[in-house]
Amino acid sequence: MSTIKQIACISTHYWDDAWFRKQHFMHRFWKKGYTIAYIEPSFSAVKSSDNDKVRYQKNRMFGVTTEERENNLFIIKPPRGIPFWTQPIISRINYYYFSFNLANELKRLGFSDYILWNYIPAYAHALGIFKYKKLIFDIADDLAAYNKTDARKSSYVQNCMEFLVGQSDLVIVTAGTLYDKFRLGSRKIVLIPNGFDAKNLSNSNIELPGDLKKVPSPRIGFIGTIFSFLDYELIEYVVRNNRDKSFVFVGACQEYSSQRWGAIVRNNSNVFWLGKKPKSEISAYIKNFDVCINPFKVDAVSRSVSPLKVFEYLAQRKPVISVQMESLQREEAGKAVFFAKNYEDFNIGIARALKGEFKDFPYDVIDRYSWDVLFNKAEEALSEL
Repeated sequence: MSTIKQIACISTHYWDDAWFRKQHFMHRFWKKGYTIAYIEPSFSAVKSSDNDKVRYQKNRMFGVTTEERENNLFIIKPPRGIPFWTQPIISRINYYYFSFNLANELKRLGFSDYILWNYIPAYAHALGIFKYKKLIFDIADDLAAYNKTDARKSSYVQNCMEFLVGQSDLVIVTAGTLYDKFRLGSRKIVLIPNGFDAKNLSNSNIELPGDLKKVPSPRIGFIGTIFSFLDYELIEYVVRNNRDKSFVFVGACQEYSSQRWGAIVRNNSNVFWLGKKPKSEISAYIKNFDVCINPFKVDAVSRSVSPLKVFEYLAQRKPVISVQMESLQREEAGKAVFFAKNYEDFNIGIARALKGEFKDFPYDVIDRYSWDVLFNKAEEALSEL
């Protein structure tokens, strides 16, 4: 039987955004000789581009846009969507519309009997439009939990996920909690967590970024998007109780978090928000942190998160103070993390880390979480199909 060497990947991230598992996996498949169609997300026709994505969030009102970034690496932008598409009925219409346009574009590009690698549950009921040979559903979060405040939306997403799990030839999950949740409904399921980019760690030639030079030590650092799933009360608690320490945040702020986050930055002189940085510079910032923090809200979402930032911290052998996260605690990498039981314990963890009490943690376990190692697992699972 001949090997399928075409993959159409329906992603939740733009190719030129910060790199997640989607870009890492697809880039490595491309280097292995696969033809890749990387299908980016879209946004509402009545919205403007996000402030930090203006350069590449350029979906047209009608029709798809395709760029051949490299030979046999196609970046495809679907058209803009009908407004209010978080509502289940409009969501179905939107994703049928997207699928019709995308299937025609894949046909034009010569895709036939390809692997469809999907990250977006809302495509579930429109996938029949695509002429794929094998279907892979890669579940990076418990997406239904994101809508727990709206039972109808949460139920819709959950139904889409369960349908896709049952239809897929292979289900990949990032967390043990997701494996437990979906294993009985799948034909084949494998657990492949998130990881870190070893190449970026070795490529950085920046010793001390310019905007860190004015930030006094000790530096308590966070890398990642400032968004609604962070525990702002926890952040305020540790900031207020550690006035002699600098808290450095590197990453963009999502618009719906800007007011709360802005107040924290304005009201605390020991908080330094340095904004979004190129991925090639991230390791230089982590290198100059004394302690790294993972201050998620503890809820149904964080229970199944496989946090990239934690793997990046550990890859540089930095002490990590985290809230309780079941999926991470079940990983080998969790053995090198201090999991705080509450706000006070989080604060204590920072103090202990600065005293060097966690220097004997088994940081070498992180070597199993490089994207190269994780990709090999994904490639092996794919080959077994």
